[in-house]
Amino acid sequence: MKIALLQCNSVTGDATGNQVRILDAARRAAEAGADLCVTPELALCGVAPGHYLCAADFARGCRAALQNLADALKDGPPLLVGAPVPSVYAAGLLSNAGVLTDKGKWQVISRKVYQNMGRSGGQCDDMRYFDRGVSCGILTLGGWRLGVVLCEDAVAGEGAFWQAQYASGHNPLMELIQRGVDAVVHMAAAPFRVGAQEAGEHILSHVAARHHVHLFSVNLVGGNDSRIYNGQSLAFDPTGQLLARGKAFAEDVLVVDTAGHGADAVEELCQSAEEAEWRALTLGTRDFVHKCGARRAIVGLSGGMDSALVCCIAVEALGADNVTGVLMPSPYSSEGSLTDARQLADNLGVITVTLPIEPLMRAFEAALKPGLDLFPSYEGEVIFENVQARIRGTLLTSLANRAKALVLNTGNKSEGAMGYCTLYGDAVGALGVIADLTKTRVYAVARWYNTYRGAEIIPQNVFDKAPSAELRPGQKDADSIPPYEELDPMLEALLDPPTEDADKLLDGVCREVRDKLFRAEFKRRQEPLALHVSRVPFGTGWQVPVAGRYRMP
Repeated sequence: MKIALLQCNSVTGDATGNQVRILDAARRAAEAGADLCVTPELALCGVAPGHYLCAADFARGCRAALQNLADALKDGPPLLVGAPVPSVYAAGLLSNAGVLTDKGKWQVISRKVYQNMGRSGGQCDDMRYFDRGVSCGILTLGGWRLGVVLCEDAVAGEGAFWQAQYASGHNPLMELIQRGVDAVVHMAAAPFRVGAQEAGEHILSHVAARHHVHLFSVNLVGGNDSRIYNGQSLAFDPTGQLLARGKAFAEDVLVVDTAGHGADAVEELCQSAEEAEWRALTLGTRDFVHKCGARRAIVGLSGGMDSALVCCIAVEALGADNVTGVLMPSPYSSEGSLTDARQLADNLGVITVTLPIEPLMRAFEAALKPGLDLFPSYEGEVIFENVQARIRGTLLTSLANRAKALVLNTGNKSEGAMGYCTLYGDAVGALGVIADLTKTRVYAVARWYNTYRGAEIIPQNVFDKAPSAELRPGQKDADSIPPYEELDPMLEALLDPPTEDADKLLDGVCREVRDKLFRAEFKRRQEPLALHVSRVPFGTGWQVPVAGRYRMP
């Protein structure tokens, strides 16, 4: 049997457009002799549709798209497509389902049993929108019994797709195995994080070998708000041997012949975490901008590493002609920062504009004086440092308005953790491109990028100089927060603490870091949507009350 895994990049809410994408992929698979085509979970409507599902016309549109697919493929191979369908258990509710189109008709094969509750950085709380299925279904085709499962958390538990047992005591996967299947078809929308692909392959191989079944796992690809899906669909034989692996971070039609060895269909894994992060962020940026209906991006260039890496990602994602760099020097900006920013832009072929902010700083100071005189000053106040950041934010967003472009935020995870940013200033933007990379990871990806390009695209001076916001004379980041090589390991331990002896990590400077981490939550709630690449991203992976008093030991 030949099974085609259609690794789609669906646009959430665009059932009509997704229908066309799926149809094109299915026709390519048919030309390759596929006996069955399979899409990822919710490929027809797009992943994490949220309140779209509450609109009656949206649900009707999905059903119409299913029938259109059935009609268009009536003379082609059967297609198993992920789509929302009416629940059979509760009127007015929907099921997350695997639907078979064949010979001009469609029927529901399997309904998702496990419902995601937004844990582990999940983007969609399935429990709010979908009714739970009772058990997974079996498709009989060409003498094969194919068990169909829908679960984005395919690497959740050793030897199984689900971590938890249900109150009824049953496990959907084990029930399929007990009913007797020749293969498991897994329709997934598993978001990318560093190391997840390798871990998932280990688990899925174990499942195939343990239960002596073929296993086919088709995964979504593309960016969807914060989440990035890496594709890399998989096929295993009953011994657990890898038969095929789809392309990483790209659409693919992966045709797997169960009678063959599939050696030619095994795409390579990314060679390093830096390569995976780069490709993920590039895809996430491209899809976010394009799926929002924009083509251009505005990037503030400070001459520092963060803005340099974001600009490189933007050029890779959108093309140099669609990226504009904005230099906004103040009286405290070093000449080196300006030359570094211009050199980077020249190396990338990016047009820049320079907008000095000193006149605006003087105007703000004069305008604020009558109000500020009402209150006593205090040591360490950062009023005019914040004014600089907010001036720059205003300039960036104003240019974006005229250019019909999106501002790409340049803040990193370390800064976000410490609150080392200004609301409505350097926190502005439509998308936080590197907001889930710690500062040390930013440098690591930047070094990889220069090696990848075989040239010093990011000038060496950007690597060599001490990080600085340049908001006052001689300012360095290390004046107010620990050096990043010390800070970042502390943050990783705080965000993903060990189960035992956590308090041993929290002494001295680490306690200060912890307190800043909690106090800065109000800022993070107002920062741009961020691309997620880590196991514990801010927003969905880490959430604490803003007006709370608890602190970890």
